[in-house]
Amino acid sequence: MDYSKKSLWAFLPNRKSETKPVDVFYVYPTIYAHPFQKKRHHMSMRNPIYLWVAKGMSAWQGQLFARHCNFYAPHYRQLGTESFKMPLPEVMRAERMPYEDVRDAFYYYLEHYNNGRPFILAGHSQGSAMLLQLMRREFSDPRLQKKLVAAYLIGFSLTRRDFKRYPHLRLAGAADDTGVIISYNTTAHGLPLMRFIRPDSLCVNPLNWRHDSVYADKSKNDGAVLFQFGKRFKYEVPHYTGAYVDEARGVLMIDDDAAYELYKARWFFKKFLMNRGSLHMLDIALFYKNLERNVGERIAAYLSRPSE
Repeated sequence: MDYSKKSLWAFLPNRKSETKPVDVFYVYPTIYAHPFQKKRHHMSMRNPIYLWVAKGMSAWQGQLFARHCNFYAPHYRQLGTESFKMPLPEVMRAERMPYEDVRDAFYYYLEHYNNGRPFILAGHSQGSAMLLQLMRREFSDPRLQKKLVAAYLIGFSLTRRDFKRYPHLRLAGAADDTGVIISYNTTAHGLPLMRFIRPDSLCVNPLNWRHDSVYADKSKNDGAVLFQFGKRFKYEVPHYTGAYVDEARGVLMIDDDAAYELYKARWFFKKFLMNRGSLHMLDIALFYKNLERNVGERIAAYLSRPSE
């Protein structure tokens, strides 16, 4: 696709505003669901409803990055929700189109918008899957590694095999290391996992930055932002839940009482944010304020490094 067209971007910075020292390249999660799923696997760039939903999702999840960074979010011909039921070989074939869009948008961004600034990669679910492919294939390039502050690839599965096969990929181990990947999938006792969570997955706890089962109390949770639409409509809850890593499954476990509160909450959460009982759509929301603070910490750490 021709990413010189402004219509193919959910967000571009306002050039009249002050330029921040770091960019974020953000890819939104799966929002596309079509009644004729067997015929139309990929989201059209001509449907204003899907583009509007994509923009809204980008605004909700992306605000925590946009407060620190110049915010770039491309549209892409993403694969629809039916991919959760498709055979793996078919999914892999269908993923070529969205990946090529994300790759083309990223390189257009680098050439025409970046102006040499360091950047963050950020995504959720399918967005994280596309960015992980991008990092596997392109980020062995030392020039890209040097400019990467961090990659927040949340809501998708990274395994030990990924890190062995692609040694340029590194998992975050502290709140202020740079050039690393932050990845986790959220669940609780008795709740189903998403299909794409693979065996031998690795997970980072965003409350204590550990990979093991050491529990982080909810007092360390700066706040969940369970809903946000603009500046006026916002549902934020401080200290919503603690968390620990289930090392056997490689997932992030939240407190049972917090999960129960979500389960008995208003229909909005159960209908739209807890698909089939999963906490997948709340991966970012439950740790929103910690992630927002951490983006600032990693940027500060990156900018304080001695220049080479």
